Amino acid sequence: MKKFSRHITLIITGVLLSCIDPINLDLDTGKTNLVVFGWITNESKSYEIKLSRSNGYSDQSGFPAISGAQVYVSDYLNNRYDFEEVGSTGSYLSDPSSFVGVPGYFYQLTIIDGEQTYISAMEEMPHLGIAEDAFVNFIADPSEFEIDSNDENFFITAFINDDPSMENYYRWKVYVNDELRNQPEELVLFDDRFTNGNKFRFDAANVLFTEFDVAYFQHMSMSKSAFDYYNDLKAQTSNSTLSPRTQPGVIIGNMSNLNDPEELVLGYFGASEVELVNVED
Repeated sequence: MKKFSRHITLIITGVLLSCIDPINLDLDTGKTNLVVFGWITNESKSYEIKLSRSNGYSDQSGFPAISGAQVYVSDYLNNRYDFEEVGSTGSYLSDPSSFVGVPGYFYQLTIIDGEQTYISAMEEMPHLGIAEDAFVNFIADPSEFEIDSNDENFFITAFINDDPSMENYYRWKVYVNDELRNQPEELVLFDDRFTNGNKFRFDAANVLFTEFDVAYFQHMSMSKSAFDYYNDLKAQTSNSTLSPRTQPGVIIGNMSNLNDPEELVLGYFGASEVELVNVED
């Protein structure tokens, strides 16, 4: 179980650092799977697709990169955007001068590795409800008369102007002192199920910091499938749902092999409109 847990942790860490989603696997010894991490946004920057291969259950050597693949993203208007590999790292980057994601567009990732062709489902970049009036809030201990500024009792609160014409799914990536807080329990996910079309308040009370820290966040739109995927990841890694006697299940992403539909491909390709939000002290 210790080896299996370590295998899971490596995948989850890679996913969170890459802005993507994981998968947990119940794999036979020696069985390997393609692992895809990739996300595009409306930001004018290079987007990264990372390709690697999972190891067998008993292999602790890390995930070997997949080099030399052909990688491109296409939109629903049949425009194609090629990604170039950086060295032999398995990291493939887009050209920001020719490709910037557009909210409302649908995108598909294609990977050609040898004789195998992998594709994602068509993924929408949903429009984003604007976040405003962000401020630092705090958790008060009823047994204390004063808030200790050195304790991690502080968190971000903001108001969302929600779009009434659609269901909206959101993620916040919270940065504290310029470092992304990316532990599984710090995933900030929410939707407008009970507030559709209204301006509503949201508290990121699962990411705590001190009064002296500097915090800001990326406010991100998500498709429903991406939101569900991240929620499954969060549930799988929470202490309340994953006990030593509970073997993690497979979290299904949106990638598949055209040549072998039964092959399990790990990871998720997603798209988000992003807004950087500074926080009032």
